[in-house]
Amino acid sequence: MVFLVKVLFTLLMAHESFGMMSSKAMEGYPEGFLGNCPGSNKPAIITKKSLKYLGLVVLGDDSPQSPRKYRSRTYNYYQAKEIAKNPNWDFRRKTILFLGGYLDSPNFFVSQIMGKTYRKMGYNVLLMEANRFLTLHYPISARYVRPIGMHIAEMLTNLTQPGLMDLNKFELAGISLGGQLISFVAKNYHRITGNKIPRLTALDPSGPCFRNNDPENRLDDSDGDLVVVIETNIDGFGMAAPVGHVNFYVNGGEYQPADLYWIPCSVMCSHVRSYTIWYVALHHPKSFIGVKCDSVQEARKHACFGKTPLSTNILSPYYVNASNPGIFYLATDNNYPYYLGEKGLNKDGEFWTKNLIYFNSEEVLKL
Repeated sequence: MVFLVKVLFTLLMAHESFGMMSSKAMEGYPEGFLGNCPGSNKPAIITKKSLKYLGLVVLGDDSPQSPRKYRSRTYNYYQAKEIAKNPNWDFRRKTILFLGGYLDSPNFFVSQIMGKTYRKMGYNVLLMEANRFLTLHYPISARYVRPIGMHIAEMLTNLTQPGLMDLNKFELAGISLGGQLISFVAKNYHRITGNKIPRLTALDPSGPCFRNNDPENRLDDSDGDLVVVIETNIDGFGMAAPVGHVNFYVNGGEYQPADLYWIPCSVMCSHVRSYTIWYVALHHPKSFIGVKCDSVQEARKHACFGKTPLSTNILSPYYVNASNPGIFYLATDNNYPYYLGEKGLNKDGEFWTKNLIYFNSEEVLKL
């Protein structure tokens, strides 16, 4: 008995001396901000009277010298069929519907800049007007994305079913709460018409009130023929699950690099980086190349490099390889325009590794 006590004491002292190796099993995994919002999946109704506050903006030329008829115009829910009569509408073009996030408006810079970029690319551009419903307390606005999505889908049906818009040339894109809203537009459009929207692009879709939902209550790869997701703040305002066909975890997806290497972007800064990354990708469609990972955890650990054979995908409006789905680590620089091209395919070119190795490259520091 005395011998057993001595052995246990020795083991305990050894444990205290050598310390404890940390592990994810010990530390646990992030739950994510507002993983559950009780009641947010309950029904919400937009009354017939309030539907006049829900609409689509046809983006036009709003320069001072532009004739009034060519400027942007808002069509509410009851005016959807009139969109095709807009002089800015060209049936031969691709069409994008961009959905802003929480507290956003089609008049604010987020939607305006993105819309104008697509317009310069030759798209018909639709912006969502739902400010009345997306400026409430966040959990309430998150609940309203379901009826908003349903009614926006009804508006789109008024364009596609009579042949006023080619569905094969139609795309949805959204940021943050808008990145979840595109899911409900797509789900309801499929329910009404039996057809799937060809492409959805989600820019760090909201995790709060959605991250623990089932596929019917969040963005999912079943929503469209191709669902592309950009992840930049997965434990904060974004979500960690790879819910698209092709999922780009930018610098691991947790936080984005800032001007000081050891101080990352804050939650909002990292969340909004998804917008800037996509804006640059629209202008430089072959410049963001991601390396395939085996898991989200591998992306978090920046451990996707060095695999043989090398498997990549391009974050692009044109060149995403839909036949190569999965999780991709996308390395970027810390300054605009962020892309690294092929340099981002090697760990030596990866931002965090490159700079941290440089700081402690001396074998012995002397001061």
